Formats: sequence, structure tokens, C-alpha cells
Amino acid sequence: MTFRTEPVLGLAAARRCAGCRGPGGPWCRGCAATVAGPAADADLRPWPDGLPRVAARSVYAGPLREALVAFKDHGRWSLRGPLGSALAVAVAALLVDADDPARVTLVPVAGSPGSVRARDGDHVRELAGVAARVLRDRGVDVRVATVLRPGRRRHDQVGLGREARAANLRGSMRASPAAAGLAGVVLVDDLVTTGSTLAEATRALGRVGAVPIGAAVVAATRTRPPGAVARSR
Repeated sequence: MTFRTEPVLGLAAARRCAGCRGPGGPWCRGCAATVAGPAADADLRPWPDGLPRVAARSVYAGPLREALVAFKDHGRWSLRGPLGSALAVAVAALLVDADDPARVTLVPVAGSPGSVRARDGDHVRELAGVAARVLRDRGVDVRVATVLRPGRRRHDQVGLGREARAANLRGSMRASPAAAGLAGVVLVDDLVTTGSTLAEATRALGRVGAVPIGAAVVAATRTRPPGAVARSR
């Protein structure tokens, strides 16, 4: 199963690209070319306990990093198309090795209520919706289920190290009992750094009997080269 990220170029040519600041925005052909090729596995060191495989469309650097920052923190909602398509590529990479689930369910990680208000929406859910549409167009039976909810209040993750992130996130998500009946669960997020957020989401789903087949993200701070031997988890 092979997917390509297609640039969204229907806007006026004068619109600046979020990746390179040149014309052809919101995401120009040149920047789209920087994330060509297959998705890769995230390379998390150490690997969080209980976290399944994590597939990333590309590394968190260059134009892709600029686009994610613009989308999340600067209200560039027009980037949901190219970034959601990029997420679909990562999901598809997981499905190649999956046990052919009858249905794929994308479960966005739960953002804090404060971040959702500050950003005027749930950016991860938006990306999941685009990814689901892209995959359905290619014959995959996929849906989005928003079954993760914030648990206890957590602080901003910016500037926190690995252990502090894990402590900050512990108990910060809960899963609806409806998650227990979902098939082919794939956790989705925009970015993975230490894996603490995805690990907490995995634990929350596990408490209601839902076991993700993997997690998919748009970008990872570090990825493993294609063909590299996976580290022990």
C-alpha cells in the first residue's frame, strides 16, 4: 500500500508557503518534495514501556517543522490538507504489517482544554479527519473516534525533559468505555519527541481493553533509516 503526500495548491499563488515563506502557499511543491518517499519508524531512546510501533511521515525539521508550528501555534488551518495527507502516509505504513483489521479506527490523542481553546480548535482531530478521508479514497475502511478525554490537569510540556514529561502526563488522559469495541485502533498525533504522550494514551486505552496496533504521527524528532534493525522495546 503506497501513498504520496499531494500538495494543496488551490489558493492564490501570492499566498506564502508555511515551509519556505516563498509563493505557492499554504504548502508549495518544493516543500512537499522534501517529505517524499516512504514513512519511517520513530527512533525513541529509551522506548517508553508499553508503547507500540510509531510510524512518522518524516523527521521534524526544515519545511515540515515550520508548517507544523504554523498550523499548531499560528492558526494556519489551511495546512490541514497537506499535513493530514502526510499523516495518512504514516498510517498506511502501519497497515502494511498489521493483521488486516476489518476496520481501522484513528484515535486522536487528547489535547488539554487550554490548548484547544488557545488554538481555536483541536488540531490533531482535524488532521485525523483529513487522513481518514484520504485513506477512504484509497479503499481503506477507516473512521475517526474521539474516545480519549483529558483526565487530570497537566502543565505545558515545553522545556520539560523525558522524565518530567512522563510525570506530567501520567493520568492526564482517560478513555471512554466505547473504545473497548473499536477495531484496528491507530493512535494519531502531530509530533512525537519522547513518546510520553503516546505512551499515556496507550495506557488510557488499555485500561478499557483497547490495544492500539500502532501510532502514526506527521513528524518525529528522530527517525530510523529504512531497513534499520528495530531497537528492543
